[in-house]
Amino acid sequence: MATVRGAKLLILVGDGGDPEAFAHPCSINAERGLAFAAETRNNNEPNCEDPEAIPWATTEKSGKSGTITGSGTLNAADQDLFFDWFDSPDSKNVIVVTNITGANGGRKYEGAWHCTQFEITGNVGETCQCRITLASDGTISKSNNT
Repeated sequence: MATVRGAKLLILVGDGGDPEAFAHPCSINAERGLAFAAETRNNNEPNCEDPEAIPWATTEKSGKSGTITGSGTLNAADQDLFFDWFDSPDSKNVIVVTNITGANGGRKYEGAWHCTQFEITGNVGETCQCRITLASDGTISKSNNT
């Protein structure tokens, strides 16, 4: 069985340079997540032999999207990156890497993403925590991480 350690799920954010460099923000040091969703549209399929019969509903995909989440202890240097990204109308290129041990190897998911949430929380006597949410902006590609 091929497994993935949580620390090996990396969210690499592009710097917009040419060539573009990617780095994993230090503040994403606890929870990391990548989720895909499909929007659907339902239609009723008529029964031509029995028009009074209740039709079966059919479902077709009408759109796809992805969401990235990350959280952890706030690294002060990441505050400007996350807030400026949240404040900007532009998306950034992101690569999510799964470094899987075993025969199947890892995967890379690449695409443009908007920062839709940036949250900082803190309790007296503890360090500040942060949470980010990214929403895909167009196509996400998948390739082997070799």
